Amino acid sequence: MKRRGPLIALAVLVGVVLVGVLIWALTRPPSVEDAAEDYLTALAEGDYPAIAAMSDSGLDASTEATLADAFAGAAYGTAPEVEEITPSEGFTGVRSSMEFAGERHTVFFGMALRSGRWTVATDYLAVLEVATGIGDSVWVGDALVPVGEVLLLPAVYPVSPAPRAVLDGGTEVVVSNEEPASVAVDATLTENAAAQVQAQLDPYLDECTAPGAVVPDACGIRIPWAADLATLENLTYRIERRPAVALAPADGSFAATGGVLVVTATGTTHAGTAGEFTYRADDWVLYGSIAFRGDELVLAVR
Repeated sequence: MKRRGPLIALAVLVGVVLVGVLIWALTRPPSVEDAAEDYLTALAEGDYPAIAAMSDSGLDASTEATLADAFAGAAYGTAPEVEEITPSEGFTGVRSSMEFAGERHTVFFGMALRSGRWTVATDYLAVLEVATGIGDSVWVGDALVPVGEVLLLPAVYPVSPAPRAVLDGGTEVVVSNEEPASVAVDATLTENAAAQVQAQLDPYLDECTAPGAVVPDACGIRIPWAADLATLENLTYRIERRPAVALAPADGSFAATGGVLVVTATGTTHAGTAGEFTYRADDWVLYGSIAFRGDELVLAVR
């Protein structure tokens, strides 16, 4: 009779070892090289959810929202390539490169192994300093940001002045974290800017000319009713021509000129009788200030 015990035991041992190797292969974390390539692929494809899932930045919700919105409106890099991986205390540094707008740029980031997976942990965001000659904000990608410093993912970003309804002057900037980038927007008024402001001013003119017993303030209306009436009971208005808006963004002002207004005043005359008098102004004018705040144009009539 042949002895099979040692052979069976050896087969069982080999099987256990193979199962252990398979479990280790299936459960071990991906290499840092694979994780770095996954991150670069997400950058090249504009896959922000994948980037967010890999990152461990500790950014506040507002900054995260700006990062996502800006990236959504960007043009993404191509031909990503990992060039050097440098282990360090607490994280592994990765130097890579991508092509942006026809030129190759360096992209740095750090990766750390946390809870069994590699995360993009440090130095992966780029800095863009934005400025504009008009207003306090600009559009970067699909994000409205105040002038100053903004954190972004590496990409090519369109930058345009705000508010977009009345300002032109966009440009484009490559943002990579090899060095801080800067851009100044040369904002100019659009052709329909005055019409946009006129559309805001017209409802105000309607309020100014609503019937009432008091001459409204800050409406450019002067009525010499006191020369004819001892007491004023009512004013009614007829706009024959609205004042037309002209903008002066350099000094933050506007003028609405050329208006024609007819006003009828009723009340008691100095003789004590009821009276009605009509006045006509062929030079109805309003002046005020304009401010570009966020994505809005704000008017203030003085």
